[in-house]
Amino acid sequence: MILNNQNLKLIALALLCTTIITGSYSIFLQSQINEIKDNNKKTLEELNKFTSKIDIMIDYGNGTQVWYNDTRIVPGESLLNVTKEIADVEFTMSEFGAFVKSKNGVEGKNNFWIWNYYEEGWNMGMTGADKKYLHEGDIVSWKYTDSF
Repeated sequence: MILNNQNLKLIALALLCTTIITGSYSIFLQSQINEIKDNNKKTLEELNKFTSKIDIMIDYGNGTQVWYNDTRIVPGESLLNVTKEIADVEFTMSEFGAFVKSKNGVEGKNNFWIWNYYEEGWNMGMTGADKKYLHEGDIVSWKYTDSF
C-alpha cells in the first residue's frame, strides 16, 4: 500500500473518529461511576438511619481473640442472633434463656461460654444471650472459660 495524501487523510480521519468515540465513551463511563458513587452514598446514609454498629469479640480461651468491629445490626437485636450471624453457634434454652454450648466447634465438659458487656469496664452478662438486646455503640464479648 502506497501512502499518499488521500490515504494519510483517511488514516487521520479514522484516528480522529476513534479518539472522539473513545473520549465520549470515557466521559459516559465516568458519569456512570459518579452516579453509582452517589447512589451508594445515599444508600449508606439510609442504612445508617435504620441500623446500628456494635463491636463484638470472641475469646476462645487459648489466647485467640477475634474482634468483629463495626458489626452492623438492627437496633434491639439480641446478642444470640448477632452471634449466630458471625459464628456457628450451638445453644440450649432454659427458663433463664439461651445457654451457649459451643461456638465455631469450641466446647468442652469443664469450660463454658460466658458473655460480657463493656460499660466503664467489663461486666458479666446476667441473662441469657437471647435476652440481651444490643444498641448503637455496644461492646460485648464472649469468653470460653472454666470460671466466672
